[in-house]
Amino acid sequence: MIDFLLVGALLRVNSFSIKGHSVAATIRQIKAARALLGWSQADLAKASGISEPTIWRLEAADGALGGRANTGVKIVAALEAAGVIFVEENGEGPGVRLKKQPPAPAELTEKIEALGAKAASLDVAGRPSPQKAMNQMTKALVENEKTKLKNQRAKLTKKTPSQNETTKSENKNPKY
Repeated sequence: MIDFLLVGALLRVNSFSIKGHSVAATIRQIKAARALLGWSQADLAKASGISEPTIWRLEAADGALGGRANTGVKIVAALEAAGVIFVEENGEGPGVRLKKQPPAPAELTEKIEALGAKAASLDVAGRPSPQKAMNQMTKALVENEKTKLKNQRAKLTKKTPSQNETTKSENKNPKY
């Protein structure tokens, strides 16, 4: 019974749920994640809400992430929010990597303009022919891709509700 309680306590401390599955983060993964982000222990402490001495103490050990389960969850959540993906043991060993960054709005605009030029260059007018039919299909695919990129750009440049509220409150003229 005591063995069961001790093993259960260790599992709760070293293993926690991330996006619906259990991951046992290691100290090496935490250090590697900080290195990928270029973060110091102070940066991680600030982002996670965990004290810097606690981060230092946890990283002084090796193996599974120790401490309280909630501490591990906060540390991993902060690193994930910054763009780190924790990779489970898959035969090659556990690891971390960065999420793929979305393209910048300016890059999307360039792609949209290039697709517009491509669509404009396709000859679809005049007497029907197999080539004109292929051009019409190609133009439809190009226009579809252009619309997808426009939607992606709109999501990237869209203001959050809190930014909209700030703008609205700044634009209000009090009536006395």
